[in-house]
Amino acid sequence: MSTISRYTRNMIVDYVQAGHWSPDLTVDFWSRNAKSRPKAPAVADDRGAYTWAEGVRAIDAIGTGLIAAGVPRDGVLLVQAPNSALFVLFRLACEKAGIIPAFLHRGFRRSEIEAVAGKVNPVGAVFAHEGNQDLLSLYDELKPKLRLRHLFSIESVSSGVPSIADLARGPATGKFSARRVRPYDMTGIVTSSGTTGLPKCIEYSCWPRLASGRVYIERLGITERDVILTCIPFHTGGGDMQFHATPQVGARFVVQSHFAPDATCSLIAREGVTGAVMVPTMIARIAGLPNLDAYDLSTLRWVVCGGGMLPYDVGARFEDTTGAKIVQGYGLMDYGALASHGVDDPREMRLRSNGRLMPGTEFLVLDEAGRPLPQGAIGEICARGPHCNGDYISDPKGMRIAWRDGFFHTGDLGRVTEDGYLVLEGRSKDIIIRGGQNISAHEVTTILCRHPAILDAALVRMSDHELGERACAFVVLHPGRALDFAEMVAFMKSQEVAIYKIPERLEIVTQFPMTAAGNKVDKRALEARLREAGNTATT
Repeated sequence: MSTISRYTRNMIVDYVQAGHWSPDLTVDFWSRNAKSRPKAPAVADDRGAYTWAEGVRAIDAIGTGLIAAGVPRDGVLLVQAPNSALFVLFRLACEKAGIIPAFLHRGFRRSEIEAVAGKVNPVGAVFAHEGNQDLLSLYDELKPKLRLRHLFSIESVSSGVPSIADLARGPATGKFSARRVRPYDMTGIVTSSGTTGLPKCIEYSCWPRLASGRVYIERLGITERDVILTCIPFHTGGGDMQFHATPQVGARFVVQSHFAPDATCSLIAREGVTGAVMVPTMIARIAGLPNLDAYDLSTLRWVVCGGGMLPYDVGARFEDTTGAKIVQGYGLMDYGALASHGVDDPREMRLRSNGRLMPGTEFLVLDEAGRPLPQGAIGEICARGPHCNGDYISDPKGMRIAWRDGFFHTGDLGRVTEDGYLVLEGRSKDIIIRGGQNISAHEVTTILCRHPAILDAALVRMSDHELGERACAFVVLHPGRALDFAEMVAFMKSQEVAIYKIPERLEIVTQFPMTAAGNKVDKRALEARLREAGNTATT
């Protein structure tokens, strides 16, 4: 299972010769930092911190413990846990011990876990024992059916299950030469959120991620003096820019287990965070804090925004209130990184586009018939290059649909400006067709977010027997503000948009439901809510 079949020998040679890939694992950079800067801080969470030397010692101990427990080389361990410093060290230990972690959303239960296990044939599982989520009992029940031979908790628990925390404090032999992940093989498995069915399992490799990390280091000016925060769960593939970038320059990495706007701002102030990675909803919630000026965010230089399209006015409000720059990036869990800005790019470019292509990326914009379009035309984004993930596991049909004629078809619509910036125009499936007229959800939500009462917005379809589809706007309001349907319509008209683009229903919510991945608004859930309430336009 460890070899990624899509990475042909010629492809690997080309990427190595071009300087995109090298044989180094992510953990190798930790080892170098432990020798050159042993006492410098490396990773921290709300429970504790490790220096580079302490981290490498714990990595070796975890790897030693996993091997001693009988986890075989190339064995797959299901991992279901929030971000933590121990999670970081466990991932690195897997690289040394030749073990493949398969990252599962924390909300997955029997149906999703069994679906993933049926594709990846795991030998065990690692999970967090937290709150009312009794994963220990669930995995105990699943153990015989899935033939799981090894169960580990992240933190020590009273049940007697061995923990990664216990292993980290144990002996470290450092004998990993025969076990290490071989260059350009698989180092992990990312599972999709399953919003369109049961989860997909994607072959994941550290080499494209390290290559993307080096691009971010250059474009964001990251040095060993930086403190980088991730607010995005590892199970989404999120947080990997920091996970793979920070050790290459010796920057400090801070992980947050649960995002909450107040707690995140406190963390930034306390740790002196200089850069962070968030999704648009997180940025909107921070920008909407009524007490935002109470937090000292003066160290924060930039925030990378990924996982969706950020409305211009939300980004501008965040920059004006925090002093940090928004740096948008574009990538997909199934593909990898595709584009990003630099921290010194002009504000208009940073907030109105999704960045310049990652080096080495081959790129096409295709029409509905699969024909290449000229620069500036809107079509489906297709790409390939050294920042790509591997195959879908046990899903040849999915591979045939996604990878056609050597290019990954993203399903996203976009265009490239004369200056070479990629501009997303929405998902090909995120177009509402009202009586034959196309309404871009991204365009409308961007306009809605200009309204002074609206903190965040989402546009979804509602079925209609006459027109086929109509648009409904779900909005989150700033604290203490109010908005009714007539006011929304009047505002949209004041923006001089076509009448057919104005939403025909308004729903006000306190927060949006998120997909299982935790990084996008769950529009399916919003549409289901409309169906339950009755799909009718407001008049």
